Amino acid sequence: MTDPRVRASDLGVSFEPDGKLLVRAPTRGVGARVPPFAIGVLAFCSEPRTADDVARAMGPQAAQLFLALADAELLVAPGVADATPSFFENFSSLDIHRRMLADSARVDAYAAAIAEVVQPEHVVLDAGTGSGVLAALAARQGATVYAVDNSDAVRWAQGTMEASGLTDQVTVLRGDFATIELPAAVDVLVTETFGALALAEGAAPDLQQTVERHLAEGGRVVPDRIDFFVAVVVDEAVRDEVLGPFERLEGVDMGPLRAVAVHRGVTMPVAPEALGGEGACFARHPFPGGGGEVHGEVTLRARGRAVGLVAWYDLRLSPSVTLSTAPDAPATHWAQCFLPLADPVDVDGALRLTVSLVPPPDDRRSLEVRVDGDLSGNWRVR
Repeated sequence: MTDPRVRASDLGVSFEPDGKLLVRAPTRGVGARVPPFAIGVLAFCSEPRTADDVARAMGPQAAQLFLALADAELLVAPGVADATPSFFENFSSLDIHRRMLADSARVDAYAAAIAEVVQPEHVVLDAGTGSGVLAALAARQGATVYAVDNSDAVRWAQGTMEASGLTDQVTVLRGDFATIELPAAVDVLVTETFGALALAEGAAPDLQQTVERHLAEGGRVVPDRIDFFVAVVVDEAVRDEVLGPFERLEGVDMGPLRAVAVHRGVTMPVAPEALGGEGACFARHPFPGGGGEVHGEVTLRARGRAVGLVAWYDLRLSPSVTLSTAPDAPATHWAQCFLPLADPVDVDGALRLTVSLVPPPDDRRSLEVRVDGDLSGNWRVR
């Protein structure tokens, strides 16, 4: 092999009992068991290398391992090192689009924002178009629209345009919106690429690249800001729903599963009456220019036996339209994110917290929530 290869960006390594290593790229859906010597080859391939480069630096055995790692797609062409193909397969399911289209709070808010922002003379990019509904709404305002998606969902989007009589206005394209070439600058970039706690799908860096390449000067992004909130949960029933299954069986110790569960955020509705006090905003995050990380500090007032935290966000879609996922807002398919505490804590008064949302190094399409201060914990969110 003479073509250069570089290691996939989200590689993770774990040690196997037989002394070998399990190397995985979760968002590519690939992995392989390899000898410990592979670590040296992977480290050497932090920048593009060929088999000859590896042979000269590390010997013929390393060159053979280089070829095996390339066959396993753990070493890839430089242009696709950050690609996450298995992630996009999740959006090919009709059931996912049924759930999102059934979310009337989401659809109605986007429809109102698009009606406010999009003008007939505009060129619009719908980044991550999915079913094509947002692209169709923009076209109904008279705009010329590029609807881009990197999954098989493009067939649904194309069908939507044909059935709606919008094929003259909407061009459906399959590809990565961060790298795709468009024939014209766009006046409005519309996107609904939000997962748990908004950023869990890891789209913000890709969208920022899209803005830099394609958004005209003075153009708008829908949404252009995300506000993040947190509150204390004191309802034992919420904790029991999440951790109870690992604690109930008499004579059976499910402790190993519970030890994992206390570090997992759970997407679920949390009722306002489950809170021990009002929530507070810990960050106002420009989107997508704020990037894929959020850091903030907040002071909460809460009373009761804290069993966890709950976090949510608001999307500022346009000057007069905000889509909220708060516990007391109209329900959305995002619900809220419950972060269980390993052990309940009695609280009464002001709590000072530092909150960070960061993509973990092994999976840029998920999120870690880190909380320090009067309550603390780390949770993985997907």
